[in-house]
Amino acid sequence: MLGDFLLRIIVAAAVGTLIGIRTNSAASRMFVIICTGAALLTIVSTEFYKVANYPWFSDPGRLSAQVIVALGFLGTGLIWVSEKQEVKGLTVAASIWLTAILGIVIGCGQGIVSLITLIIVVIGYLVFTLKM
Repeated sequence: MLGDFLLRIIVAAAVGTLIGIRTNSAASRMFVIICTGAALLTIVSTEFYKVANYPWFSDPGRLSAQVIVALGFLGTGLIWVSEKQEVKGLTVAASIWLTAILGIVIGCGQGIVSLITLIIVVIGYLVFTLKM
């Protein structure tokens, strides 16, 4: 049981690292923290009632759902309009939001789904950074 949780945390840290590297942002370490934190919070929210021997009277995903809201709020602070009237920061904002979702998916034990999504995202980064 503990080994499974540790594996989830390690996978989340790896996924956050890979996304952070691909964004080329100054705060690439933030992606590791976001993904790992979201995975840990999901593990806590889904396992709390099992450990405490409480019946499932409430939604175990409620705590994890707040991660999405929080990262959406924080992401808006990363978006700005430059002096040239260009919108900046959208990619980083969307990336932290997606990283949090991947952390939640990993925390739920769906590592394969998160790795497939990670591959798709990295391919998307590569395709759209090529000069066409």
